[in-house]
Amino acid sequence: MHLNSDAAEKSPSFGDEHLHPRVLVEEEDAAVRAAIVEMLEDAGFESVGCGGPDSQPSGRCPLEHRQECTAAESADVIFCSLRMSHPRNREILKSLKRLHRNTPIVVEVPKPQAASLHGSLIGTHVVYTPITRRSLTKAVVDAWNAEDQILATLR
Repeated sequence: MHLNSDAAEKSPSFGDEHLHPRVLVEEEDAAVRAAIVEMLEDAGFESVGCGGPDSQPSGRCPLEHRQECTAAESADVIFCSLRMSHPRNREILKSLKRLHRNTPIVVEVPKPQAASLHGSLIGTHVVYTPITRRSLTKAVVDAWNAEDQILATLR
């Protein structure tokens, strides 16, 4: 497992070899993050976890300051399980979409909140809570295989 167990020690990073699709897992709870990373690795992905802004070694998240995230830059898919009810996390998602627009983003949300978060979720792939191994894997694979909607309109 490539999960950084002590996120306060170092930022998440992928290995040097790119043998499997890479998934960055954004989740605040360390135990939940570890479980998601393990599920994705069992499904054949290379995964690393990030605990969000409060877990950064520097005490600040580059995405909060409109700067690139090196882990997101290296990912093939980003799985965002940050609580979207928190404005700070919606800003993180907004920065991910703007700075890493070629990387598909899967966002986990409770179904009752999806309508109120519609504007934030545009351009992402949504998976509803509670996630299962199957729903998580399907959402990540579907996002990874999805055709770029902008390129599709050019055909």
